[in-house]
Amino acid sequence: MARGNGEGTIVKRNDGRWMGAVTIGVNPKTGAPKRKYIYGKERKEVARKMTDLKKELFDGTYVEPSNMKLSEWLDSWIEGRKSSLAYSTYNNYKVMIRNHLKPEIGDLKLKELKTRQVQELLNYKLEEGRIDGDGGLSPRTVKYIYQTLHAALEQAIKERLITNNVCKAVEVPKKQDEKQLHTWDKSQVNKFLETARGYDCFILHYLALNTGMRRGELLGLKWKDISLDKRRIEVNRQLVRTDQGLIFKKVKTAAGNRTIPITDDVVTELKRHKIKQGENKLALGEAYNKKNDLVGSNKIGNPIDPRNLFREFKRVIKEAGLPEIRFHDTRHTFSTLFLQNGGSIKILQQILGHSSITVTIDTYSHVTEEMLIEAEKKMKTMYLVTGSKKQ
Repeated sequence: MARGNGEGTIVKRNDGRWMGAVTIGVNPKTGAPKRKYIYGKERKEVARKMTDLKKELFDGTYVEPSNMKLSEWLDSWIEGRKSSLAYSTYNNYKVMIRNHLKPEIGDLKLKELKTRQVQELLNYKLEEGRIDGDGGLSPRTVKYIYQTLHAALEQAIKERLITNNVCKAVEVPKKQDEKQLHTWDKSQVNKFLETARGYDCFILHYLALNTGMRRGELLGLKWKDISLDKRRIEVNRQLVRTDQGLIFKKVKTAAGNRTIPITDDVVTELKRHKIKQGENKLALGEAYNKKNDLVGSNKIGNPIDPRNLFREFKRVIKEAGLPEIRFHDTRHTFSTLFLQNGGSIKILQQILGHSSITVTIDTYSHVTEEMLIEAEKKMKTMYLVTGSKKQ
């Protein structure tokens, strides 16, 4: 134990670190002193921090970190501002909180929120952030998520719940060339799948690139939706994250509720996966959740968090040394290859679940333009007589 210059008790712990304690108040329920413990690699580091803390206490600027969850603060903050905001602004804040902030980082304690967590959240929302799993959010929406959290944390500082706003060090991501599709060619797809085969979510990556299904649809796919004999997949639901956790929801539109044809190769992979999953069920017994009947599940049969699928997807890309794309771009990759190999734009509309063929044509105009040029070449060979005569 060591003391120095009236700085209080500082002791060296068994782990080699130094620890000091400063009384910061009194517990109102018990009357016992409340102490804050400070740690450091060197005694002088602890002593300096203790001196700084005592100065804050003397000046009245010390803020005791709150144990409140971020979700609790966001709810309290937005309801407290209800009377001072325009209805549209209040409603927009509520949507950002309900759909994007609480489901992703709401369980974190307000005092433990880090800049890196906010940065990763915004990056993820830009790439894969739509709650229906249909790609990323617009830069404008991502910026609004940031502004909502920034404003909430600023108020938390004013109410002395936290000492700083972690959003101030965040870079709001920007997306360039929003309409440009980033896809892989066939060789890149094969390289990705070869690398992905050893990963937990291989079957979901495989189905994404061979069916064009959305992320949420893949995560909600059940074995009862698949007919291996008829080589068909029925898309009936999607898995989405809400502030109540992961839930299954119906697909958004009638067109989204669709039937997708699958190839013999896809059937083979599904059979292989079903055998592997069955072996895991037997090994775990009652610990495995058989009720979900999910094609893609975690090791005990429960739904896979969309963020975990996204993270694994990024790891596979890095290992394979491929150009980085979003998970939603697997849908664009499937569609591009389908059209390049002579597939019908009308059939593609039905496979993708687009409500209008105009959406499909507009999305894949780069491919359809190539198809039109090729059609023009073929049309030129159709007629031996041009219909014109030299005068």
